[in-house]
Amino acid sequence: MSYLKSNDLFKRIPTEELYQRIPRPMLIADHLMTPDNLGAMIRLADNIGATEVCFLGREEEHRLGKIRRAAASSRDNIRWYFSEETDLHHLVPEGKTLVAIETADNATCIYDTPLPEDVAFIVGSERDGLSEELLKQCDLVVYIPVPGPTRSLNVSHAAAVALFEWQRQMLHK
Repeated sequence: MSYLKSNDLFKRIPTEELYQRIPRPMLIADHLMTPDNLGAMIRLADNIGATEVCFLGREEEHRLGKIRRAAASSRDNIRWYFSEETDLHHLVPEGKTLVAIETADNATCIYDTPLPEDVAFIVGSERDGLSEELLKQCDLVVYIPVPGPTRSLNVSHAAAVALFEWQRQMLHK
């Protein structure tokens, strides 16, 4: 067995055919503080084939150069923007199910929860998670079980787990 560049491997595994039968996901992040996390979210959304990334909060609070560096080439491949809108139904296209990735009273384990085909995932800030106001607007809340001593995931890692679990479920439908 020898190393194979990812672009060569994925030419043989056409996972993007998934989007011929279901809509692409959307990703929303609430008031992220770290430019590296914002850039990682852009890169992740590009990796999964999402339609867009919406960052809740004000653009001027962030260092765009650092965000662009962290996103690398993905910064030009996907639509990403900042919004101060707090009514998620104004941001999420009609028909999408809004799924929060959060530890909350009503959350279900992501691995035991059938995820919707037409989905918008939302993650909270690094420090405070999702606000009650945003959680109440979500159709579904899922958590990711974390067995180690540090019981919280980096926000971009949590989004990655959720998006690729969603992809796994969609590919096996």
